[in-house]
Amino acid sequence: MKESLIQTAIEEYLMYLEKQRKIIFIKNNSGAFKTEHGSFIRFGKAGSPDFLIFYKKGKCLHLEVKNETGVQDKNQKDYQKRAEKIGHEYCIVRGYDDLEECLDRLGIIKVDGE
Repeated sequence: MKESLIQTAIEEYLMYLEKQRKIIFIKNNSGAFKTEHGSFIRFGKAGSPDFLIFYKKGKCLHLEVKNETGVQDKNQKDYQKRAEKIGHEYCIVRGYDDLEECLDRLGIIKVDGE
């Protein structure tokens, strides 16, 4: 499955949680545009995650979305280490189940037990 489709589904769920006032989130778009001279101007910070999620008591979750075969590049691994070193949470999710597990572990949502 395309990573962009997973991101879209996750973004829709995050919007739902935001409407419930459980979180505030930012889709951390990165990318670039080509100038008239053929060079690129890049946006965002190298390695930064797909979403920044702010939740109770000023906490922040850095959320990286990957498809089933996706892996972090060096910049993403370095960013994760820096975020975790200052006490932020970081999750890599490959779909809704991973997201739900991460949010439950952090106490953002409660998942009913089996």
